[in-house]
Amino acid sequence: MAIKNILVAYNGFPGSEAALSGAVQMQAHYDAHLTGLFAHGGSKLSQQIQPWMPQKVKDAIMEVEEQSNQNIKEKFDEASAPVPADKRHWIESEGPVQRTIAAYARLYDIIALGIHETTPEYRQSHIEIYPDRIALDSGRPVIIFPSGNDSKVSGRRVVVAWDGGRAAARALADAMGILGKDDRIEIVSVGRAPLARSLPGFDVCKVLERHGFSVTLTELPRGRDSVAETLIKHCEAVAANLLVMGAYDHSPLREGLIGGVTQDIAIKTRIPVLMSH
Repeated sequence: MAIKNILVAYNGFPGSEAALSGAVQMQAHYDAHLTGLFAHGGSKLSQQIQPWMPQKVKDAIMEVEEQSNQNIKEKFDEASAPVPADKRHWIESEGPVQRTIAAYARLYDIIALGIHETTPEYRQSHIEIYPDRIALDSGRPVIIFPSGNDSKVSGRRVVVAWDGGRAAARALADAMGILGKDDRIEIVSVGRAPLARSLPGFDVCKVLERHGFSVTLTELPRGRDSVAETLIKHCEAVAANLLVMGAYDHSPLREGLIGGVTQDIAIKTRIPVLMSH
């Protein structure tokens, strides 16, 4: 399926700026519609409004919040200026941030998100985005962009984290919509041979080769580093431009309690990551 509807969850943070930059490139490459979504709950500042406060004080507090929201819209407009006006859209929605983004994401072909970032400004904590949660809850492929990353949309070196499982298969299938014939694909497994779980007569290499892709296989030893750190270091060593991986192959509760590959990649990645659940 061709990419025709791109959603970028935008909050003005550096990672969000990188996601918008990547989304603008994708829009031009696929001639798609690009929608910026600013989801925000009530800020801690607005939550301090009390019934007994004078109306002037209430109005002043809300004016500060509205101006902050307007500044974010203006930053989006400036950064997305290369997108034709009839294909550039903006949605501002109140409510729980992760739930709102996931609900909108289900209607789009792909979602661009910044790496998860926290802010020391207490007034901005209500607009933080958790990309791994969006991948889990939306059921759609997301691309996570780290701050300051200079992304590419073609001629990439693509690393596919592969273990033969459901999540990895879903991520690879979703990635087919953005992979080009000039991309070089490396199938990588950590601690096992990439084709260890292949069925007789057919494997992931044949799938990709039949689509016209150049494919190599790599087995990474399982050392002291975590799986996430091993993948990140390998991507850096081979100058990869994109990592493709499944999200939450273990349960979210397990990963939330003891940590896991999905959360670690979403926080530490240095290149764009396409993630699906």
